[in-house]
Amino acid sequence: MKRLLTKWGKGFGIYLALMVVFPFVMPDEYYRSVGIIIGLHAIVTIGLCLVMGLAGQISLGQAAFWGIGAYTSAVLTTKYGLSPLVGLVASAIIPGLFAFILGRAIAGLQGYYLAMATLAFGYIVQIGITEWEPVTGGASGMISIPQVPLFGGSELSMYYLIWAIVTCVLLFSLNLMHSRVGRAFRAIHKSEIAATSMGVDVRKFKLNAFVVSGMFAGISGGLYAHYMGILDPQPFGLHESIKFLTMVVIGGMTSIWGALIGTVLIGFISEGLILLSEVIPGLQGDVDTIVFGGILVLIVMFMPEGLVPRIRSAYEKAQAKKAKELAAKTQSGERVERKAAT
Repeated sequence: MKRLLTKWGKGFGIYLALMVVFPFVMPDEYYRSVGIIIGLHAIVTIGLCLVMGLAGQISLGQAAFWGIGAYTSAVLTTKYGLSPLVGLVASAIIPGLFAFILGRAIAGLQGYYLAMATLAFGYIVQIGITEWEPVTGGASGMISIPQVPLFGGSELSMYYLIWAIVTCVLLFSLNLMHSRVGRAFRAIHKSEIAATSMGVDVRKFKLNAFVVSGMFAGISGGLYAHYMGILDPQPFGLHESIKFLTMVVIGGMTSIWGALIGTVLIGFISEGLILLSEVIPGLQGDVDTIVFGGILVLIVMFMPEGLVPRIRSAYEKAQAKKAKELAAKTQSGERVERKAAT
């Protein structure tokens, strides 16, 4: 962890400063709520990055785990009177169990077949939430979901709670990425056959990534339920899964920081489209789906590695060029000195 913080010290410091300052730079409650939603999405996308970027799996059902976590905590607190803190713990465990069962069932699938299996799971969960009316409230949803009883339950305290969890998830994921487990994930991503020949249990590591990703999404869902106070099945479908996928791809599938930055970018683009639709009525409806789909296509075509890896690569090339020029200048100066000496 110490080595990790040393490596990412400057970037992590900038991240913390922006996170702390944002509510005061944008004191309007609307922008605080935008920051909260972006934080909730970031927890999901960091988990999705572990699945896609490290373990090399395609998941189109991440919103399903988000929904399972949300409804788990909402049902336990509204129907059984349990504390929201207990509900949040359950919102991590139950989606993790679903992810374990699904991961075991689809362990042998790859590529399009894996994508279709997770897509089908997403549809099943959304239909199940809608039809299980006695428990979930069906299409009408649930109301009066209690707030998390920490720091007074204000908008500002919820913002810092959620971003504190984002920070924990970020540190865990960065540490995992640079550990022995992370190296095994990257080996699987490059070649499952090569990883197997080196003694890596491919199915075990894929399943672990899937479970961790499901738990992250579930925690985010539980927090979403308690923040919103109401729930309905609509936000937990394919549209949201595609949005999560776009966030990861635009930032860079192999970069944890990329998942976070992609989430922030798409979050503000989404809010910008909402504000623009108030000025241009023709933009109302599912225009955001078209925009996100277009962004996804353009990124895959022209920047498949994603934004953060591309910027990092350009920076490393610039540093290498600078070092080469400096070495050439130093060598030239040494030659001049030798000539002068003789």
